[in-house]
Amino acid sequence: VTLPSRCLIRSAALFQPSPPPPQAMGNCGSKKAEKTVVEPEEPKPSAVPEEPVEEEPVATEKPSPEAEAEPAPTEEEAEAPEAEVSTVAELPTEEEKNIFAKVGDFVKNAFSAREEEAPKEEKVEVSRLTKIPVKEGAVPDMVAATEKDEFKTLVKTFVGFVGVKMYAVGDGHVVTHSRWEDEAAAEGGKAALGGVLKTFMAELVAGPPEEALVGPEMWAVDGPAASEPPVAVRLTKIGFKGEEAREAALVLLRSKEGAFKELGGLVGVSSYQTGPTEAFVVASYTSREALEAAAPVAKEVLGDAMEHFSGVPAQETGTVEYIWPAKEPSWIEKVSAYLSPTKKAPPPPAEEEEAGEAEAEPEAEAAEAAEEEGAEAAEEEAEAEEEEAAGSPP
Repeated sequence: VTLPSRCLIRSAALFQPSPPPPQAMGNCGSKKAEKTVVEPEEPKPSAVPEEPVEEEPVATEKPSPEAEAEPAPTEEEAEAPEAEVSTVAELPTEEEKNIFAKVGDFVKNAFSAREEEAPKEEKVEVSRLTKIPVKEGAVPDMVAATEKDEFKTLVKTFVGFVGVKMYAVGDGHVVTHSRWEDEAAAEGGKAALGGVLKTFMAELVAGPPEEALVGPEMWAVDGPAASEPPVAVRLTKIGFKGEEAREAALVLLRSKEGAFKELGGLVGVSSYQTGPTEAFVVASYTSREALEAAAPVAKEVLGDAMEHFSGVPAQETGTVEYIWPAKEPSWIEKVSAYLSPTKKAPPPPAEEEEAGEAEAEPEAEAAEAAEEEGAEAAEEEAEAEEEEAAGSPP
């Protein structure tokens, strides 16, 4: 039986996987069906049914990190020539230069600020010179008061206190010269002196102290007797015509340092700036005689600087009555004083012992020799007496 071609197409379509539902065609041999069906222009399928292709399952495993990191190059990438790497650095733009400059300034300022904060400020020692009226004969009692344990305990409570000297000057006055670590500590010096006078010397003072002269040391020179304790002082109060005149006078003083260093018995000279146009000078000597011998040199120096002074300097001389803390000379100072041809000082203790032993040795040897001679003489006398006794008649 030969079927029409349209029926063959329909029967072949039944074997296709998941075909779309065909429209009702009615009877394949009906003429009515032939008129209503429109065939698509498709190639004629084979009469043999095709096997469905199974899709491979998609891998769900995560690839290894090595595979993700560097994928294998393709053949085209492998055959392509390597690009040349430029070794020439690109110049920064103007905007980048400005940014770099700002960053550099910021870092520099940050480190410089740290360097400035690191070192501590150096403290400048400040002196207070106070003139106090005292009763007649009160100076020895004032010195005795400083030896009390209560006085020493009170002094230890003074913040920033370095030391003090007391000079007996003029008629019925003393000058206290206290030294402090800095200006802030020196401000407490007034209360400290008031406490000492009230507690230990109230019956010895004749009135309130004068206004203190306060300031740092602005010039100093050591004399040939710098290692010896001071005994006599010359105190000079100077006023200058102005700050420029003060500086000019300082230049003159520095030019005279050689003359000061040759003054016999000079311990040292110190000048303190007690105001913008004021100064107080303390010259210390080993004796009153040395102080008087240096008077012509001091007068000459002041005469050369007189043009810078606002008036005649006020001078006083006196004696050093008290020093705290007392300076003990070091062993090298003792040896230097002993070896110096211009200074007379006892030898150090060790050398004194050696000298004593050296002197004792000749004396001991002489004594031994005398004893031996005496013993020999006694033996000779005894032998002579025996001989006389043996030779005499009965």
